[in-house]
Amino acid sequence: MRKLIIVSLFIFGVSITLNAQNQLVGNSNNQRNLEQKSEKNSLYLAQSDPDKSWDKHLIINSDSRVDTLLQIHREENLRKGGFDGYRVQIFQGTKDAAYQAKAKFISNHENIKVYVLFQSPDFKVRVGDFRTKSEAIKLKYFIKNEFPSVYIIDDFINFPDLDENETDI
Repeated sequence: MRKLIIVSLFIFGVSITLNAQNQLVGNSNNQRNLEQKSEKNSLYLAQSDPDKSWDKHLIINSDSRVDTLLQIHREENLRKGGFDGYRVQIFQGTKDAAYQAKAKFISNHENIKVYVLFQSPDFKVRVGDFRTKSEAIKLKYFIKNEFPSVYIIDDFINFPDLDENETDI
């Protein structure tokens, strides 16, 4: 009986050791495949524009799955027609008063977009499409005297309008 237990423990130990070696070999093969893919990506980036001197020194090693995730993220944002951001709510109340508040805001701030929406039972007037909360805070303090009940809300904002002359690097 004792010999049977020792033999079974020995066989169990050998099987665990062989399994661990197989996993190490599999991981090193996966690592080699990832290194080969990232070398291809690096070579492509280095040869993309020979006129730029920084391309010769810029090497980005990334997994191809990252590019796939970025592409999915872009497509999802395009499908939704916007992204999460901030707006400043300047009014909440009746329909007539909401449109009066909108007209008052537009008369003083022509270049900022104004949105009137109905959320039962009130109409709300929200202004701006801000990517960061600090941008919304600047507007909030700028218009605080005109609209005393102003506050910042998280909202789904529209994509910004890009001018043809404007480049974002």
